[in-house]
Amino acid sequence: MESRLCIKCKEKINPLRIKALPTAKTCVECSTTGAKRGMPVMFGDKDNTWVDVVLMEPDEFERLEKANKKKASFDKLEDSEMNDDGDDDISDWDVTLLDGLEDM
Repeated sequence: MESRLCIKCKEKINPLRIKALPTAKTCVECSTTGAKRGMPVMFGDKDNTWVDVVLMEPDEFERLEKANKKKASFDKLEDSEMNDDGDDDISDWDVTLLDGLEDM
């Protein structure tokens, strides 16, 4: 295997790093590239969909996670908003939910 010196610390670059990343000019310790985070994302619509992994920097991933948690909190009902009597009779619904359905 090829032997190469790091351009920053002048130490030998691990041959396995060179094998994995042939253009490497720095050792792992001197590399400015940090860990990446990945997230599966679905693209397309209907019959033309696929899932791909999107790689991002850790700070981007954290911002996305925070935004998803904030969005998810809007989807949760408070106990006071739930019909807890076990009866799901339509008369319990707010009449504003039914506006516009009478004309159908």
